[in-house]
Amino acid sequence: MKSNKGITLVALVITIIVLLILAGVSISLVVGDNGIMTRAKDAGTKTNEADALESFKLSVASLTTEYTAKLYGGEELKTGEETLVKYIGKHISDDLKASDCTIEGFSSEDGDKSCTVTKGKGKVTIYYTISTTNDSITNITTVAPTATPGD
Repeated sequence: MKSNKGITLVALVITIIVLLILAGVSISLVVGDNGIMTRAKDAGTKTNEADALESFKLSVASLTTEYTAKLYGGEELKTGEETLVKYIGKHISDDLKASDCTIEGFSSEDGDKSCTVTKGKGKVTIYYTISTTNDSITNITTVAPTATPGD
């Protein structure tokens, strides 16, 4: 009696079909509408938005420290830099450039204000309150990103 060893054609076809199904599922998980690639892009945008807000807050804190050091260090303040709010308004754009951010619409006037800070593909609207009476910038927050993920 002859013994056949090896794989049958049916077993080979079934194996190929199973591998094709697994490949299809894997590809859809990677590049689908809610796939890994889409979620990675969204995560990158959200990270840039969070970085933009954090850079704004750090710039305000850094410029506050600079202003205080100049004021109490006896250094003469330049015209247009007499108050903390004016000093920040004059220097915040340059300070944010060091963090690869750009800022649009910053205002040094009294009241609730907003500006747009961009870092990479992350663009976020930042809300803040200016008090020229107290010479301060407070309530720095953001509600929602201005750019939709994937833009």
